[in-house]
Amino acid sequence: MSQSQHSLNYIEHDSPMHRVYPLVKLIWVLLVAIGLFFYRTPLSGAVMFGVILLTAMIFARVSLRNVLSSAKLIFGLGLLLMLFHFFADPGEPVYRLGPLTITDGGLREGPIFFFRLSVVVLASFVLIWTTHPRDLMVSLNKAGVPYRYAFAVFLAMRFLPLIQREVDAVKAAHSIRGRAGRSGLLHRFKLWQRYMFTVLINGLRKAESTAIAIECRGFGAYPDRTYMKPVEYQAGSLLLIVLFVVLQTGLIVAERVL
Repeated sequence: MSQSQHSLNYIEHDSPMHRVYPLVKLIWVLLVAIGLFFYRTPLSGAVMFGVILLTAMIFARVSLRNVLSSAKLIFGLGLLLMLFHFFADPGEPVYRLGPLTITDGGLREGPIFFFRLSVVVLASFVLIWTTHPRDLMVSLNKAGVPYRYAFAVFLAMRFLPLIQREVDAVKAAHSIRGRAGRSGLLHRFKLWQRYMFTVLINGLRKAESTAIAIECRGFGAYPDRTYMKPVEYQAGSLLLIVLFVVLQTGLIVAERVL
């Protein structure tokens, strides 16, 4: 079993982050994402990334192994976005790579966008690791979201690890048959095409089975759900939002002053 199979799963622990009300954690992720758009230097993004990483390891009790197994997803998209800005942002040419030109503006803005995306992805992973999908659905419903839409969020979070396991199973099958890990780039690209086709077909099958099961149980026939597991709100959960709002405000003010 590969390590990456667990990167998008809820991790059951008794930690301070696990005890935070699910809707508060969702608002926390949104506030972190909004605050990143006010940063003007990559240093603030790096500080925020380090703080969330420590939050995951200390206050959520997520092992370093789980964090490292998710590094490709956390850093991969951020690196692609940073490289794009290296070449796309206007500015004075610094280095030429064939028809492409790296500018000083790209070198300045690229790391900002790298941390902007990486921090959001890591914070979202902390939400997934510490929040049971059912609890998030119940908290959204208590906040006034119709249970049909809240259930859609529940399904999305439940399908993420299922799709990841499908990808791992298909990759393992191809590796056993043809040692895909040692093949060239062109062959790997063709393999990824096959991965996506297989995962898409299996995903559609699971979605159809889920839809049939929902219909058989009469989901949506009544205005209110007949049963929901109770999820209690505790005022101490707001401390998470307060601390990060203070931290983000301090970073923004420090950038303007210094």
